[in-house]
Amino acid sequence: MAGDLPTFNYSDILSREPSLLQSLRHTCHHIGFFYLRYPELTAGPLKTMFDQTRDFFALPAAKKNAIRLSRSRHFRGYSVLDEEETQGNPDHKETLDLGFERSSSHSKKEHHILHGPNQWPNSYPGFREACESYLEQLGRIGENLVKSLALCLDLEEDTFSRHFIPPHCMLRLIAYPPVEPDCHTGQGIGDHTDFGCLTILAQDEVGGLEIRRTDGTWITAFPRPDSLVVNLGDMLEVWTAHYFMATPHRVRSPRGHSTRYSIPFFFEPDLDTMVNPLSLDSLPPFERDTSNSSPLEPILYGEHMLKAFHRSYPGITA
Repeated sequence: MAGDLPTFNYSDILSREPSLLQSLRHTCHHIGFFYLRYPELTAGPLKTMFDQTRDFFALPAAKKNAIRLSRSRHFRGYSVLDEEETQGNPDHKETLDLGFERSSSHSKKEHHILHGPNQWPNSYPGFREACESYLEQLGRIGENLVKSLALCLDLEEDTFSRHFIPPHCMLRLIAYPPVEPDCHTGQGIGDHTDFGCLTILAQDEVGGLEIRRTDGTWITAFPRPDSLVVNLGDMLEVWTAHYFMATPHRVRSPRGHSTRYSIPFFFEPDLDTMVNPLSLDSLPPFERDTSNSSPLEPILYGEHMLKAFHRSYPGITA
């Protein structure tokens, strides 16, 4: 049921009232997922993005295949059904991966290939402009969220945000085609945690996102027309020495006749950021058992991201 996920108004996130920060800390410590209510975004810019997303996936296969991700060493572009893998199993979805672009032509660091460039479909008026505008808008939301995440831990506001100058932001458009109602195989996306920092998800009315609770049961994050879904990734769990949770989740392929569309945005720090776990002395007291959590080591963010992409797309070489 959706009642297990807290809801925060984006305007309250900006206010950073002590009671809001306390609730945010509890949510990120115990759940790792929440709804972010932002009707000003969902009623306008997000509606435009969903229209653009549906139109893109309706393009002829030849136009989409002209910008295949498998032809890009930068892991940007279009992926066909079952091309991406989660835990070695194919994900039954089509995707288009985009992001902020930065020049890395003179860099000798291998992970700088993740700076892009994007691949854009030809003869598709307004698509690039809509995607770039949405990236900018979600980047501002991400910046405000990571500032509030630091404050809710009683840390300096820029503890995380200073590492997002500039941020490494990625936008993914996804179409999950329906499967037969009695289908017991195939996954939209398999059980996983996000390998980055912060995910801000827009999902259409079809639904299918499920979240695993600490007791092993699954709840559904039902779509809400005025809200986004926010979840924390592996790197924020590492950064906060397991205080924040990167919660496993999955997407069930829709049954029946409706395709599911979703638009996740990934807000990540600069690729050269060294993620050093915070000292336990600097964090609030833990309220859950983390004794079985994996040991923590500093992680170079870009190297971590590149390894994760290679796991998802084992056929692509740098």
